[in-house]
Amino acid sequence: MQIRILWVGKTKNAAIRSLWIDYLERLRHLVSCEIVEIRDLSKVRGLRGERLRLAEGTALEEALSAHGRHVVLDIKGKEFSSSDFARWFQNEQNKGVREVDFIIGGADGICDALLARAHIKLSLGKLTWTHEMVRVLLLEQIYRAFCILRKIPYHRGETE
Repeated sequence: MQIRILWVGKTKNAAIRSLWIDYLERLRHLVSCEIVEIRDLSKVRGLRGERLRLAEGTALEEALSAHGRHVVLDIKGKEFSSSDFARWFQNEQNKGVREVDFIIGGADGICDALLARAHIKLSLGKLTWTHEMVRVLLLEQIYRAFCILRKIPYHRGETE
């Protein structure tokens, strides 16, 4: 399976960048994974609100894999326990899914067209996180899911 995580903008906070790089490196021992950074268009003059979401959505759509599953992070999305998230990955693998793209939109959110195209909308909970923190949380949860699947003693939560 190939996992790609697409997000808008660079990670400016060095401590947060260090954390997501750490989880990315750990994850790469278990599954193929890459980060795709989309240019932050919020600095472009005149792009705000819906116009900004549409421009970022277009850039994100152009970077999506053609045949993979598209998972959009959205506060209104489905919430999983860590074990349920691991089972979701296992089910996708059992269906023959080879590529999964996780999409983290910009600060103004994700355009409706991209939300509609998503195979699943995923929520990391009802709390609000910075977009930079979401990067770390998502990578950690994907790493945790693959540790559960491979029976690597990292996860200490609920058992299967």
